[in-house]
Amino acid sequence: MTDPALLSDDELVIKVVDVSDCLACGTPGLLLVRYKHSWKNHIGDDVPGIRETLLCPQCSRQNSAAAELIALFAVDEKMSLENVDTFGGLVVAWVESLRLGSVDEELLAAEHDQWQRGAL
Repeated sequence: MTDPALLSDDELVIKVVDVSDCLACGTPGLLLVRYKHSWKNHIGDDVPGIRETLLCPQCSRQNSAAAELIALFAVDEKMSLENVDTFGGLVVAWVESLRLGSVDEELLAAEHDQWQRGAL
């Protein structure tokens, strides 16, 4: 993969070969995408970074943009010249949906509590 420090703000690095399994459920991943991402720290300053997200056919499907991309993989198992434009548009839409998403603080706190108790 490309050096993340060299990514421009709108550049995506997409990996579709030798993608790892989903860490949450163990299902083989469909693709991995790397992109610039930032968040606000506790004092409101932007913290820039690089994010990698795996497209899992099980765990990602609740995101409507991911569901469309998963459907493309179900129909066309391999990328070809005929579907590359559609694929690219769906990947961009999915990543934009990820950038707009936010952390569910209540769920995070509940999972943290479970982890501390050894239940997760």
